[in-house]
Amino acid sequence: MLGDILNGLANPECAAEVLAVVASPAMQARVAAAAAAEGVEPVALVAARARHLLDRGGEEFWLDLVGTMANTARPAAAALDRILAWSFPDTARVGVTRAGEGRVR
Repeated sequence: MLGDILNGLANPECAAEVLAVVASPAMQARVAAAAAAEGVEPVALVAARARHLLDRGGEEFWLDLVGTMANTARPAAAALDRILAWSFPDTARVGVTRAGEGRVR
């Protein structure tokens, strides 16, 4: 059953539903920006990146995914959200000052 849910995200038709139901407005904006930058439809990019992650995700990804699912009442939604987060990371969260001290924005 979990495999069906995860593989569904790699299908553009299912990816559209996931974006509409699970993804936050901030995630939807990241997906739209990445898709515009690559010149593709957002759902096609979600499906491609999800498939890539599911096929090639390392141990860190899978441990994070299982840990996230274990700590929630809605494991499928949590898994889909984490896959989106791994596929479309928020690159603006951490910055570095000139003095080399990290700061969180």
